[in-house]
Amino acid sequence: MTTMIATLAAAFLLVQTIPNQIDVGEANWNNYPRLVTENLAVPNGAMVTRVQRMMQNGECSFEGQRPRRFSIDVNYAVMLDSRGNATRIVVEDVGCRPLELMVGRIAADIVREGYVRVTPPAEPAYYANRINFNLS
Repeated sequence: MTTMIATLAAAFLLVQTIPNQIDVGEANWNNYPRLVTENLAVPNGAMVTRVQRMMQNGECSFEGQRPRRFSIDVNYAVMLDSRGNATRIVVEDVGCRPLELMVGRIAADIVREGYVRVTPPAEPAYYANRINFNLS
């Protein structure tokens, strides 16, 4: 029983943590090192469909973009601590809160599921990436 508890405690320590709050803001996203991740299907078809519905329902609009044909880039940055935990997530302000929150949740899931392939920094540091939602 003690061995099982120790094993569960060790496994719990390996789970990456993420912040509860997702911030939205502006930054020079190219100034941050790239958040390298496993080769993931992000965005997947369901994510693209959600963006399409946001546009169809009038929740979001983007200049030059239509619900049946769009290409929308959304940058995000994750602050990693020395253990590889995300202590802050910042998503680019694209003027569409539902999409910004969706990107924040995607970023949080990437960290939580252990898909980040960046060596944890000695001091907390931001790493950035971008998601392109497109339908053509």
